[in-house]
Amino acid sequence: MGGVVGDRIRTHVQPPPLSRFPRYGDELEYATRSTVWSPDGRTLWRAWGPADRPWALGVSVHGRRWQIEARGASPAAARSAVREMFSLEHDLPAFYRWVRREPALRGTERTFRGVRLPRDPSLYESLAQAIVGQQLSVRAADTLWRRILKATHAYLRVDDIVLPCAPPPRAVRRLGPSGVRRLGLSRAKSTALFSLSQGEIDGRFDAEEFRRLGREAAIDRLDAEPGVGRWTAENALLRGAGRTDLFVAGDLGLRVALAQYGVLSRRAPEEAARAWADEHYPGWGSYATLYLWRKLVRDHRLRKNRG
Repeated sequence: MGGVVGDRIRTHVQPPPLSRFPRYGDELEYATRSTVWSPDGRTLWRAWGPADRPWALGVSVHGRRWQIEARGASPAAARSAVREMFSLEHDLPAFYRWVRREPALRGTERTFRGVRLPRDPSLYESLAQAIVGQQLSVRAADTLWRRILKATHAYLRVDDIVLPCAPPPRAVRRLGPSGVRRLGLSRAKSTALFSLSQGEIDGRFDAEEFRRLGREAAIDRLDAEPGVGRWTAENALLRGAGRTDLFVAGDLGLRVALAQYGVLSRRAPEEAARAWADEHYPGWGSYATLYLWRKLVRDHRLRKNRG
């Protein structure tokens, strides 16, 4: 990789009324490590498309429209990518109707009005990032991820902006498990990433297929992959397939949030947390996950600023 092939195109989308475009410096949860802002802080850039043929996507706000600039894609593909990247097809008002009925998140429909699930371009990329980040701090996971990108030359250049991409699966295969391990990954993670790359080459991670499956069937299929447990599968399906029905009940941050907001003790089993989400946010567990994360981080910062 290293360069962007294809002509520059410009087009636009008209987002739904309940849509918040990120501000410069905003955290986009897990997606932050893959996005880059233009020097003027107006355009958000992201590599998109298949892992072996990525292209560059830039989005900025112009009045009520979101302006799109792309390199290496058609206008239709660029518009479709923006709708996926910001989950513009999700019926956010429907989620907010549940929020207003439930005490833990009530009010977040105003505080985080228009915040939608930030998405990855593929299940493969979501799975790779989740595997690398298992049981690590954000900083440690980011360090390992950058090493993998450097070793696989997973970058695109747009003018003076360098965009990180998903590690090309064939480049990972060329490294081999031992080569991946030399980057600092454990033996288990190296084996899992190597197997994942072959699965992407073989076409095992088609996002559309995983969206059609029932929730538990989709989780079980990914859970069968080396190095993928339920937490990894749920995170990847939320990010890479854009499913709205996944409450990541095993996530430590969510368990802290549920305890802090009087829902469940941190010692309660995962099944109890999942049952709470199914009762109060049927079909919207992914958004309950996102908004609980956001609320917990916001409240932590407020307490820190007061202290």
